[in-house]
Amino acid sequence: MRTPLPSFPPSYRRRFVDAGLWLDRTLYDYFRETVSRVPDRVALVAGERRITFGEWDAEAERVAAGLVRCGIGHGDVVTVQLPNWPEMCVLQIALARIGAIIQPMHMVYRQREMASMLRFCESRAVVTASTYKGFDHAAAVAALRPELPALEFAITVRGTGGDVTYEDLDRSPDGLAAYEREHPVVADDVFYLNFTSGTEGDPKGFLHTHNTILSALKRMADMRRKANPAADDDVALANSPMTHSFGHLATYHVVLRGTRLVLVEHFDPGETLRIIERERVSALSGTPTHLISLLRHADFARTDVSSIQGVSVGGAQCPPQLLQDIEKVFRIRTGNMYGMGENIVHTSTLPNDSPDIIRNTVGRPVPGAELKIFADDRASERPSGDVGEIAFRGPTLFLGYYKNDALTRSTRNAEGWFFTGDLGFVDAAGYLHLAGRKKDLINRGGTKIFPKEIEDLLHAHPKIVRAAVVGMPDDRLGERLCAYVEIALGETLELAEVCAHLEALGVMRQKFPERLEIIDALPLTPTGKVVKGPLIAAITEKLGREAKGTTP
Repeated sequence: MRTPLPSFPPSYRRRFVDAGLWLDRTLYDYFRETVSRVPDRVALVAGERRITFGEWDAEAERVAAGLVRCGIGHGDVVTVQLPNWPEMCVLQIALARIGAIIQPMHMVYRQREMASMLRFCESRAVVTASTYKGFDHAAAVAALRPELPALEFAITVRGTGGDVTYEDLDRSPDGLAAYEREHPVVADDVFYLNFTSGTEGDPKGFLHTHNTILSALKRMADMRRKANPAADDDVALANSPMTHSFGHLATYHVVLRGTRLVLVEHFDPGETLRIIERERVSALSGTPTHLISLLRHADFARTDVSSIQGVSVGGAQCPPQLLQDIEKVFRIRTGNMYGMGENIVHTSTLPNDSPDIIRNTVGRPVPGAELKIFADDRASERPSGDVGEIAFRGPTLFLGYYKNDALTRSTRNAEGWFFTGDLGFVDAAGYLHLAGRKKDLINRGGTKIFPKEIEDLLHAHPKIVRAAVVGMPDDRLGERLCAYVEIALGETLELAEVCAHLEALGVMRQKFPERLEIIDALPLTPTGKVVKGPLIAAITEKLGREAKGTTP
């Protein structure tokens, strides 16, 4: 028997429906509306392949019917481990149509992580590439089947090896209408289960309904269309993997606006630049890692990127220097926003905000959202300008953590505030400034130092590509600062240069890194966030060896 899913109490639902913040429409409702409006418009581009909304609809209908014939339906968790292929987009629509729950799984996961994910989610079915980049996903799933009693179907895409192939699902829509009459899907149904990126070592599964995600995205799409009627002609390119929320939601934007999405199967900066030029991409999105790689690629200067009219950076905190670089090279106004898997979009800057506000803040709460900064006790509110824990309340808040009611309760108080674990402050004008993760705070002899502040300043150094500041143990002060940096090809960098850079920016000396570690590549999550645990462990071990005089 599968674990029952939580639900919002009736009073919570009424609050957002009555306020017009929940629109009671499902993903498939919006998709059918767009298909009816622009059936012949190209929706998806994958290499040479062009897929119209009408063709997308027909394939999704056949796949939905095939899933139903396999016995997959309302409330079933279906894990999908696919690259940014059209099949992923089709499955998003097909699973939402039959009331199943899509659970995206990162392509880099191997047997250990796959088994853990499938077991925890009690996945009824798994959809994987047959093989991809030299790894046999189908064989890996087959080997795991004996230890996964809940897994009844293994479906392979672009090859064989499972119980059924994706292509076998794609035959006839017979029986789907009868199923839909018997199992209607409503906007309060859970349809999305994904996991936090796990920089703390304990990824958590968050649950969303159609209302909690799509109502806000629909309002944003309508606002964009009203502000710029030509936005319907956008050609979007999303670099993030669709197994991560930032990349996954790219499909929803296309559905809600009727625009075109160019799929990037696997991020390669040179190839992405060629795609931008060939497809005349107008809306570009990705993590800071993606954008830095594009801007610093040798082919960037000789690539025609004049079609770019907007750039969205998400999935990780964006350094102000990167936003400035984007504005300069693309000659556009950027935006900045803040959110996470649990609440989708929390705050955002607006096009008419000043460049200084856009670069140094993450804006003000989006319509319907509330923001509060709490003290360490999570009871009293911090005054304007004081750093504390960021708390959120609003219509995009997730339903709860899957199979972890205790954790869900621990992150919310009686008034419904969700504690994010992020630190920040709100200025006198109501703009939110991020200070970093609460767990990353460094205490240097009683001086509280927020690594993000120093990292943002280091990113402005011309030799530094990417930086991460961590605390290293110290007998006298408790912690001192260690800066790990990636530097530009062919460059060298000394600690004295870093300190001189910070001194020129007027930074107090207590915030200067006292150790510099040059690293080829910072450890990242599959979604591009720096994982600081291994860095802290490495410098702690290195200091220990040095103290014993055993350093090679």
